[in-house]
Amino acid sequence: MRRHLLEIHEQSWCPPFIRDGATDYLRFITTVSRQYSCVIPKLQKALLASQSERIVDLCSGGGGPWPKLQRDLQAALPRPMPVLLTDLHPNKAAARLPTWAEPDVEFAPVPVDATQIPPGLSGFRTLFTAFHHFPPGDARRILQDAVSQGQGIGVFEQTARTPLALLMMLVLPWLAVLAAPFVRPFRLERLFWTWVIPVAPFVLMFDGLVSCLRTYSLAELEQLTAEVQTPAGGLPYHWEIGRVRSPLSPVGICYLIGYPIHEPTDE
Repeated sequence: MRRHLLEIHEQSWCPPFIRDGATDYLRFITTVSRQYSCVIPKLQKALLASQSERIVDLCSGGGGPWPKLQRDLQAALPRPMPVLLTDLHPNKAAARLPTWAEPDVEFAPVPVDATQIPPGLSGFRTLFTAFHHFPPGDARRILQDAVSQGQGIGVFEQTARTPLALLMMLVLPWLAVLAAPFVRPFRLERLFWTWVIPVAPFVLMFDGLVSCLRTYSLAELEQLTAEVQTPAGGLPYHWEIGRVRSPLSPVGICYLIGYPIHEPTDE
């Protein structure tokens, strides 16, 4: 049974340096391990089929897997695909990294609530290891809003409600301890809250365990999409739900992809 328990880093009372430290570690780990490289073929197919001209990443944190994912994805596409990274609590330090000097990647400087996306913010929406943050009502609204605005959406989760996934979360604190001096931007306060008082590793482990318990099963994702309605006169939607193997992760990646089906155009 899915349990919607509290995650520390998403609470308003969580100090920004702890929240940013946690998202910096998650970005570093997912980038180095390339855990999401396995979803590129599916994301490529959805972007082309939906005729999207931009990706709007929601709940980006410190940038998630995008430092390498954007370059790998771009190599698989016939045209440039800009990526806009958004978050309710923008990681301003991460946004200044040289990594983001890519002309096709930028951070939104203002908060963006994934449940209340401005109508003018068009593009194929993605959520990486973030959909589980939302209870069923909000999760359904996120999917419904994408359909109502005629935008594609891709949900990708590296967590799962399994004993193996929970066991893997116990490794996160030790990865943070080892990675601390290599994570950029370099910050002494991150080292202090990792090596001297290990608050950041604890938050990673605690939130990781809760994330697993919050993660939707494939059947629950199917139920959510079944409750989404296509507006009158709107394009029909194609939904795809499944799991793919991922490097360095025995759990794999769970995905939910939806996009409007356009009529073929004559060349």
